[in-house]
Amino acid sequence: MAKGTAEPADLTFVLDGVTFLFDRAHGSERPRSDERRFVLCKSDQQIECYRTLTKYRPRDVLEIGLYEGGSLVLWDKLFAPRCLVGVDRRRQPVAALEAYRAERPHIRTYYGRGQDKPGTVMAARENFPTGVDLAIDDASHLYAETKATFAAIFPLVRPGGFYVIENWAWAHRPNAQSAAHAWHEQPALTNFVFELTVLAAASPAIQSVHVDAGLVAVRKGNGALPVTGLAVEQLLRGRALGEI
Repeated sequence: MAKGTAEPADLTFVLDGVTFLFDRAHGSERPRSDERRFVLCKSDQQIECYRTLTKYRPRDVLEIGLYEGGSLVLWDKLFAPRCLVGVDRRRQPVAALEAYRAERPHIRTYYGRGQDKPGTVMAARENFPTGVDLAIDDASHLYAETKATFAAIFPLVRPGGFYVIENWAWAHRPNAQSAAHAWHEQPALTNFVFELTVLAAASPAIQSVHVDAGLVAVRKGNGALPVTGLAVEQLLRGRALGEI
């Protein structure tokens, strides 16, 4: 990773002339992207994982969930894509991101579109009629929404391409163990990671599933998902996978 600049210490780095700021704050203190720097809600481990994907040279890249727009700019710098599309449920555009892409017609943004809604799938199909090399889900981090988005977008990923799901492990962090946590009643996204692992053993559509603390990277195989879609019940020898 490039050496950080002085603002603030150890939280910024510069890549190809653009300054990125890691968001390590909480609540109302969280930083916002502006003309000086783009905010990234990413860990060092996540960034390094994406760096390893540069060797695959993804040309067509889709990100669902933009936050402050910093990651979309990072993908532009890391991958130099032919087409880069970002989708977010927020209705108010990210001003800094819109200024950045003003002279970069290969970057397109769509606001006011929920991750598992038709508008997101429409944006993907319109911009990537022949498929996508890298799709990144950094949206809700919730089980049902994430699974529905995968079901809609993964078929568009080209063989050898990747579908990345970020922040799958939120349910296992110390702050999520309390009943007061906002997502206490939500099923863990880990359940979908289990299901993807089972599918990798049985479906040629999934070549591999890489899991680390920050993300899951599913590599597309040469086949299609089974006619039963993402259901795995018929692959469990009559046993339950379990829920957490």
